[in-house]
Amino acid sequence: MACIIDSGYALGCNSIGGIEKVWIGTYSADATYALDADNVITGATSGSTVYLMEQDIEFAGLEQTGQFSRENGTVHYESVLSVKFIELDAALRNLILSLGKAPVFAVAKSNAGHYYVLGVESAGRATEGSASLGVAQGDMNGANLSFTWKSANGAYLMDSTVLGTDITIG
Repeated sequence: MACIIDSGYALGCNSIGGIEKVWIGTYSADATYALDADNVITGATSGSTVYLMEQDIEFAGLEQTGQFSRENGTVHYESVLSVKFIELDAALRNLILSLGKAPVFAVAKSNAGHYYVLGVESAGRATEGSASLGVAQGDMNGANLSFTWKSANGAYLMDSTVLGTDITIG
């Protein structure tokens, strides 16, 4: 396949960073996605359910890193979703245990209003995490987790109407 550049990039207005909401579900290799001409997800036959993992302002982030090997002729992307949970109680402890073991996919809504899907091409896995009660009264009592996906195309943008219709919210 030829790799053709057929457009440029226009500098738009200022945007805003960070993630507003995160939904996580169990990955299914049977899921399929419909894409429009811009490779935006417009439909899904996932049969999967995602669950809202509430995040406060500046709790969650998504970083994608391109892995380009001229020597091997390969290109792939590593996407890392980081989330924070507050108050380490029994329910959170059990959730952390489940998230640490399960293959996952996720939907992230950016503060700019865009929806991203992680896990279209491969399952994500928890790759880093810590839980702490802290030392001082002002320390965080909770957990930080990071999930990593490796895929040929990274996270896909998704039409907001797909969430709650084709991808069920539990």
